[in-house]
Amino acid sequence: MYRHLTAIIVVTYIAMNTIIRTIHVYDGVSIKAWSAPNAIAQFSKRYGVDKIILWKHVGHKRVPTSDFFQTDTISSRPVSGDHIHMAISIWIAGVARKAEHDRPYEEDIPYEKKENTCHVPGNIAYTKLWPHAGVHTHCDGIIHVHPWSAPLVLRREGRHVTLGMWFDQVGIEYRQPGSLTFREGRRYDNNATHQWRIAEYRCFNDGSYELYTEQFDRIWLGHAYGSYIVWYGRSIVPPPPIKEHITTLQKWGATGFDKRPYPQRCIRPARPTE
Repeated sequence: MYRHLTAIIVVTYIAMNTIIRTIHVYDGVSIKAWSAPNAIAQFSKRYGVDKIILWKHVGHKRVPTSDFFQTDTISSRPVSGDHIHMAISIWIAGVARKAEHDRPYEEDIPYEKKENTCHVPGNIAYTKLWPHAGVHTHCDGIIHVHPWSAPLVLRREGRHVTLGMWFDQVGIEYRQPGSLTFREGRRYDNNATHQWRIAEYRCFNDGSYELYTEQFDRIWLGHAYGSYIVWYGRSIVPPPPIKEHITTLQKWGATGFDKRPYPQRCIRPARPTE
């Protein structure tokens, strides 16, 4: 009896390890799955993203695949070669901000207190550099996402392409749990009456939205033709998007790394990317 039980266990173990594959996740925990849909579902649930790609690796090349048993890694989009756009509208106490502009590349940081031991002239303690990272704006109320344009050493893809990258690029300093400082120096903190919130519309013309009240810098930027409403105030209901930003959004395109349209359901057909 015990021999039969042992045999069953061994056969089951071999069968399960034949069927179940370990799919590696860059900078994350590997997934054990028995099918492509199962791997995609696990990845989506774990990281709260969609538009997911299975990859096989052939030498130095990373190639998309639909064959589960050839799959080595899994990721979401956007990836290098994708080019997408989304609108962003920022409201403070009922007043819409003008469109943000990319910040200067260099930022001189003054001393908090210059000690007498320092004999170097000037009041600059150090200089920060803010290089282009593939997420930026054209001073048009649009988040432009194209990872390929960033230097390779700085390039981010998939779930690592986040709103925090755009904040960095335009000079918005975000602090947890709720504080935004803008380039002109104005800082707005959560308090007893006013709070920062973000509504994410996966399509600019959707009626429903995802509400965020914390960790804004980790919001994934993967929804082509999405719309983000960032507001500071008493109301828990988001204000409308800034009309001009939505108009501009619809002029832009959504193309993929594979020369096909980027997956989206907001505009048919998608505009060609400029």
